[in-house]
Amino acid sequence: MKRGILYAPDYVINAGGIIDVYHERIGFDRSALLKHIEGIHDNLMEVFERARKEERPTGEVADAIAEERFQR
Repeated sequence: MKRGILYAPDYVINAGGIIDVYHERIGFDRSALLKHIEGIHDNLMEVFERARKEERPTGEVADAIAEERFQR
């Protein structure tokens, strides 16, 4: 972060594989799959924006967001 390097946490950016497996199990619908995968972009933007605002590393912010979502 101090060096100006933007890190995209692996489990956020690689979510497409898990999403694909999920959609194969529930019944494949290409449009639903693509819509779900497009959410990866929104999740990354949330991580990046929050990290910028809070001046925290993206990995920490991604973990915090994940924990918040698990609590719901």
